[in-house]
Amino acid sequence: MKLNKDQIARLKKLTSYKGYPQIDVQYEILDHVACRVEELMNQNSGLSLDEAFSKVHSEFGVFGFSELEESYKKSIQTKVLKNFWSELKNLFTSYRLIYPIGIAFIFYQSSVLLKNSNLWLFLMIGFVLLASLSIVIRFWKQSKAYKKYASFMASAICFQLINLGIVIALNAFQLTLKTQESTFDKIFAGVILLGLGILFISIFIIPKVVKRSIEETEKLIAIYES
Repeated sequence: MKLNKDQIARLKKLTSYKGYPQIDVQYEILDHVACRVEELMNQNSGLSLDEAFSKVHSEFGVFGFSELEESYKKSIQTKVLKNFWSELKNLFTSYRLIYPIGIAFIFYQSSVLLKNSNLWLFLMIGFVLLASLSIVIRFWKQSKAYKKYASFMASAICFQLINLGIVIALNAFQLTLKTQESTFDKIFAGVILLGLGILFISIFIIPKVVKRSIEETEKLIAIYES
Protein backbone atom coordinates (compact mmCIF):
# COMPACT_ATOMS: atom_id res chain seq x y z
CA MET A 1 0.00 0.00 0.00
CA LYS A 2 1.03 3.59 -0.63
CA LEU A 3 0.67 6.13 2.18
CA ASN A 4 -1.77 8.94 1.44
CA LYS A 5 -1.39 12.63 2.36
CA ASP A 6 -3.30 12.28 5.63
CA GLN A 7 -1.08 9.39 6.70
CA ILE A 8 2.07 11.33 5.79
CA ALA A 9 0.77 14.28 7.82
CA ARG A 10 0.12 11.90 10.74
CA LEU A 11 3.66 10.51 10.53
CA LYS A 12 5.00 14.09 10.52
CA LYS A 13 2.98 14.85 13.66
CA LEU A 14 4.18 11.67 15.36
CA THR A 15 7.76 12.64 14.53
CA SER A 16 7.30 16.05 16.16
CA TYR A 17 5.91 14.32 19.27
CA LYS A 18 9.20 12.43 19.54
CA GLY A 19 11.01 15.72 20.10
CA TYR A 20 11.84 16.91 16.59
CA PRO A 21 10.03 20.26 16.21
CA GLN A 22 12.04 21.58 13.25
CA ILE A 23 10.07 21.09 10.06
CA ASP A 24 12.91 20.17 7.70
CA VAL A 25 14.25 17.68 10.26
CA GLN A 26 10.80 16.07 10.34
CA TYR A 27 10.75 15.70 6.56
CA GLU A 28 14.30 14.36 6.55
CA ILE A 29 13.23 11.69 9.06
CA LEU A 30 10.05 11.03 7.07
CA ASP A 31 12.14 10.20 4.01
CA HIS A 32 13.65 7.31 5.97
CA VAL A 33 10.55 6.32 7.94
CA ALA A 34 7.70 6.39 5.40
CA CYS A 35 9.06 3.59 3.21
CA ARG A 36 9.65 1.33 6.21
CA VAL A 37 6.15 2.06 7.57
CA GLU A 38 4.65 1.13 4.18
CA GLU A 39 6.67 -2.08 4.19
CA LEU A 40 5.48 -3.07 7.69
CA MET A 41 1.85 -2.31 6.89
CA ASN A 42 2.07 -4.37 3.70
CA GLN A 43 3.47 -7.28 5.70
CA ASN A 44 0.73 -6.98 8.32
CA SER A 45 -2.54 -5.48 7.11
CA GLY A 46 -3.87 -5.35 10.69
CA LEU A 47 -1.07 -3.01 11.80
CA SER A 48 -2.17 0.59 12.38
CA LEU A 49 -0.12 3.55 11.23
CA ASP A 50 0.78 4.53 14.80
CA GLU A 51 1.87 0.98 15.62
CA ALA A 52 3.99 0.77 12.48
CA PHE A 53 5.60 4.11 13.36
CA SER A 54 6.41 2.87 16.89
CA LYS A 55 8.02 -0.26 15.45
CA VAL A 56 10.15 1.78 13.06
CA HIS A 57 11.19 4.10 15.89
CA SER A 58 12.24 1.16 18.04
CA GLU A 59 14.30 -0.25 15.15
CA PHE A 60 16.52 2.83 15.39
CA GLY A 61 17.55 1.84 18.92
CA VAL A 62 17.70 3.72 22.20
CA PHE A 63 18.33 7.11 20.61
CA GLY A 64 15.50 6.81 18.10
CA PHE A 65 15.84 9.21 15.18
CA SER A 66 18.54 11.30 16.90
CA GLU A 67 21.27 9.97 14.58
CA LEU A 68 19.27 11.05 11.52
CA GLU A 69 18.73 14.48 13.05
CA GLU A 70 22.39 14.85 13.96
CA SER A 71 23.55 13.75 10.52
CA TYR A 72 21.20 16.20 8.80
CA LYS A 73 22.18 19.12 11.03
CA LYS A 74 25.88 18.35 10.59
CA SER A 75 25.50 18.46 6.81
CA ILE A 76 23.80 21.86 7.08
CA GLN A 77 26.46 23.25 9.42
CA THR A 78 29.15 22.03 7.03
CA LYS A 79 27.36 23.81 4.18
CA VAL A 80 27.18 27.07 6.20
CA LEU A 81 30.91 26.91 6.92
CA LYS A 82 31.62 26.22 3.24
CA ASN A 83 29.48 29.22 2.34
CA PHE A 84 31.45 31.37 4.78
CA TRP A 85 34.81 30.38 3.28
CA SER A 86 33.38 30.74 -0.21
CA GLU A 87 32.19 34.29 0.54
CA LEU A 88 35.54 35.11 2.15
CA LYS A 89 37.31 33.98 -1.03
CA ASN A 90 34.84 35.98 -3.14
CA LEU A 91 35.53 39.09 -1.05
CA PHE A 92 39.29 38.82 -1.52
CA THR A 93 38.99 38.19 -5.26
CA SER A 94 36.45 40.88 -6.15
CA TYR A 95 36.19 44.66 -6.23
CA ARG A 96 34.32 44.51 -2.89
CA LEU A 97 37.69 44.23 -1.16
CA ILE A 98 38.04 47.99 -1.56
CA TYR A 99 35.27 48.50 1.02
CA PRO A 100 37.09 47.09 4.09
CA ILE A 101 40.42 48.45 2.85
CA GLY A 102 38.92 51.89 2.22
CA ILE A 103 37.21 52.05 5.61
CA ALA A 104 40.35 50.87 7.43
CA PHE A 105 42.40 53.49 5.54
CA ILE A 106 39.97 56.26 6.55
CA PHE A 107 40.19 55.18 10.19
CA TYR A 108 44.01 55.17 10.07
CA GLN A 109 44.23 58.53 8.30
CA SER A 110 41.82 60.08 10.79
CA SER A 111 44.06 58.86 13.61
CA VAL A 112 47.16 60.35 11.90
CA LEU A 113 45.58 63.69 11.00
CA LEU A 114 44.10 64.23 14.44
CA LYS A 115 47.30 62.96 16.11
CA ASN A 116 45.41 60.51 18.29
CA SER A 117 46.99 57.05 18.31
CA ASN A 118 43.85 55.42 19.72
CA LEU A 119 41.33 57.09 17.40
CA TRP A 120 41.51 54.36 14.71
CA LEU A 121 40.68 51.77 17.38
CA PHE A 122 37.72 53.80 18.65
CA LEU A 123 36.42 54.12 15.09
CA MET A 124 36.93 50.41 14.40
CA ILE A 125 35.06 49.45 17.58
CA GLY A 126 32.21 51.82 16.75
CA PHE A 127 31.97 50.49 13.20
CA VAL A 128 31.92 46.86 14.36
CA LEU A 129 29.24 47.50 16.99
CA LEU A 130 26.98 49.50 14.64
CA ALA A 131 27.43 47.03 11.77
CA SER A 132 26.68 44.09 14.08
CA LEU A 133 23.52 45.78 15.31
CA SER A 134 22.39 46.53 11.75
CA ILE A 135 22.86 42.86 10.73
CA VAL A 136 20.78 41.65 13.67
CA ILE A 137 18.01 44.16 12.86
CA ARG A 138 18.14 43.33 9.15
CA PHE A 139 17.57 39.60 9.67
CA TRP A 140 15.40 39.75 12.80
CA LYS A 141 12.16 39.23 10.84
CA GLN A 142 13.52 36.16 9.00
CA SER A 143 14.88 34.68 12.23
CA LYS A 144 11.36 34.75 13.65
CA ALA A 145 9.75 33.38 10.47
CA TYR A 146 12.24 30.56 9.87
CA LYS A 147 13.18 29.55 13.42
CA LYS A 148 11.40 26.20 12.93
CA TYR A 149 13.83 25.24 10.15
CA ALA A 150 17.23 23.74 10.96
CA SER A 151 18.45 24.93 7.54
CA PHE A 152 18.12 28.54 8.73
CA MET A 153 19.05 28.02 12.37
CA ALA A 154 22.42 26.60 11.27
CA SER A 155 23.32 30.15 10.28
CA ALA A 156 23.02 31.04 13.98
CA ILE A 157 26.79 30.48 14.04
CA CYS A 158 27.03 33.84 12.26
CA PHE A 159 25.10 35.55 15.03
CA GLN A 160 27.25 33.78 17.62
CA LEU A 161 30.25 35.28 15.85
CA ILE A 162 28.61 38.70 16.18
CA ASN A 163 28.05 38.13 19.91
CA LEU A 164 31.68 37.13 20.30
CA GLY A 165 32.67 40.19 18.28
CA ILE A 166 30.77 42.50 20.62
CA VAL A 167 32.63 41.02 23.59
CA ILE A 168 35.92 41.47 21.73
CA ALA A 169 35.03 45.06 20.84
CA LEU A 170 34.28 45.88 24.48
CA ASN A 171 37.60 44.34 25.52
CA ALA A 172 39.34 46.31 22.78
CA PHE A 173 37.80 49.49 24.20
CA GLN A 174 39.28 48.65 27.61
CA LEU A 175 42.70 48.37 25.97
CA THR A 176 42.55 52.06 25.14
CA LEU A 177 42.07 52.91 28.82
CA LYS A 178 45.27 51.38 30.13
CA THR A 179 48.90 50.84 29.17
CA GLN A 180 50.01 47.28 28.42
CA GLU A 181 53.09 46.73 30.55
CA SER A 182 53.41 43.00 31.19
CA THR A 183 54.06 40.37 28.52
CA PHE A 184 50.67 38.81 29.23
CA ASP A 185 48.93 42.17 28.70
CA LYS A 186 50.67 42.61 25.36
CA ILE A 187 49.75 39.08 24.21
CA PHE A 188 46.16 39.60 25.35
CA ALA A 189 46.02 42.92 23.51
CA GLY A 190 47.36 41.25 20.36
CA VAL A 191 44.72 38.49 20.53
CA ILE A 192 41.92 41.04 21.04
CA LEU A 193 43.10 43.17 18.12
CA LEU A 194 43.39 40.10 15.89
CA GLY A 195 39.85 39.08 16.86
CA LEU A 196 38.59 42.60 16.14
CA GLY A 197 40.25 42.49 12.72
CA ILE A 198 38.67 39.12 11.90
CA LEU A 199 35.24 40.39 12.92
CA PHE A 200 35.77 43.56 10.87
CA ILE A 201 36.28 41.41 7.75
CA SER A 202 33.42 39.08 8.74
CA ILE A 203 31.00 42.02 8.80
CA PHE A 204 31.26 42.09 5.00
CA ILE A 205 30.64 38.33 4.72
CA ILE A 206 27.99 37.41 7.32
CA PRO A 207 24.98 39.01 5.52
CA LYS A 208 25.70 37.02 2.37
CA VAL A 209 26.08 33.76 4.32
CA VAL A 210 22.76 34.34 6.13
CA LYS A 211 21.07 35.22 2.82
CA ARG A 212 22.23 31.88 1.38
CA SER A 213 20.67 30.07 4.37
CA ILE A 214 17.43 31.99 3.82
CA GLU A 215 17.40 31.03 0.14
CA GLU A 216 17.96 27.35 1.01
CA THR A 217 15.17 27.48 3.59
CA GLU A 218 12.75 29.10 1.14
CA LYS A 219 13.50 26.39 -1.41
CA LEU A 220 12.65 23.73 1.19
CA ILE A 221 9.42 25.55 2.12
CA ALA A 222 8.43 25.62 -1.56
CA ILE A 223 9.05 21.87 -1.84
CA TYR A 224 7.15 21.02 1.37
CA GLU A 225 4.17 23.20 0.46
CA SER A 226 3.88 21.93 -3.13
